[in-house]
Amino acid sequence: MELHDVWFVLIAVLWIGYFFLEGFDFGIGVLTKLLARDRPEKRVLINTIGPVWDGNEVWLLSAGGATFAAFPEWYATLFSGFYLPLLLILLCLIVRGVAFEYRVKRSEERWQTNWEHAIFWTSLLPAFLWGVAFGNIVHGVKIDAEMEYVGSLGDLLNPYALLGGLVTLSLFTFHGAVFAGLKTLGDIRERARKLALGLGAVTGVLALAFLGWTQADHGDAASAPRWPWRCWPWSRRSGSRRRDAKAGRSGCRG
Repeated sequence: MELHDVWFVLIAVLWIGYFFLEGFDFGIGVLTKLLARDRPEKRVLINTIGPVWDGNEVWLLSAGGATFAAFPEWYATLFSGFYLPLLLILLCLIVRGVAFEYRVKRSEERWQTNWEHAIFWTSLLPAFLWGVAFGNIVHGVKIDAEMEYVGSLGDLLNPYALLGGLVTLSLFTFHGAVFAGLKTLGDIRERARKLALGLGAVTGVLALAFLGWTQADHGDAASAPRWPWRCWPWSRRSGSRRRDAKAGRSGCRG
């Protein structure tokens, strides 16, 4: 294994750790509107992530720093091409941290309501935009010979990337519901568990659609699932490479 392989694995671990730990943070923020019925329940949900939300963001700093240190061209292309979405994510993370701290500084109804709105939107938008960014990385973006992004913002908002955003949004919200079901008590706990079942089903459907689209666009015979009922007779009789590739996509051995 070469040094760049080690760095690639390390960066992958850091990004996975960030999404795993920050995922339920975003989910709890979204659930302050979907699950909580009143302000005490919102306070209960926010208190479940109170001790950990800021520590989880250290994973993002580590992942970004490791990407810059090991693959500066990748970092430069990614962060310049995705400048507006990443800037919006950064602003959301800043406002979200302020909202957590300042929500309880005053007891006025309007003050707390405004900060609760901020917590919801600054949790929902990053959860969606990270999926859009990931979808574009998988789908591929337009870069020139100088490793500079030459597309537009509209190119980043393609249907495939938007589906990726829905996948991460539903996944993080599902993760938050599971976390709430583990960390709370009483009626809100039961509602969180019921909501988690529904969100899990939605997430599964969206994830299957995303994976199916990915396989259709970028997959090959080696990555295609081998379902026996999709093996057609003419796929078995074919000797050409094209027919073999089609047979592989259908899950058959030529």
